[in-house]
Amino acid sequence: MVVDDEEAVGYVFERYLAIKGYRVSVAHSGEQALESFQADLPDLVISDYKMPGMNGDELLRRLRAMQPGLPAVMISANPIDVGPMLDGVAFFPKPVSLDTLVEHLETVL
Repeated sequence: MVVDDEEAVGYVFERYLAIKGYRVSVAHSGEQALESFQADLPDLVISDYKMPGMNGDELLRRLRAMQPGLPAVMISANPIDVGPMLDGVAFFPKPVSLDTLVEHLETVL
């Protein structure tokens, strides 16, 4: 599952990861991600940190309350805002190297 409030970013991730053979769902807010999470349990979540309403850290905390140990990747254009990551959460600054991201996914999944 990719969660990013910028539709273009979500689209790029979805297309690239689909080409690489991943089944991808996209949510454009933390709230939308929570709603679709139960219906389509993802193997991993890639979330932007800074989003209106619920930020990526709060989203991952809530998702992990439902599915402990859920693998996750946090992305942000402002790494200084992010702070310490939850255990097992990888961080990638924007712009993200999609090849590097896929290498990480291959090791995690």
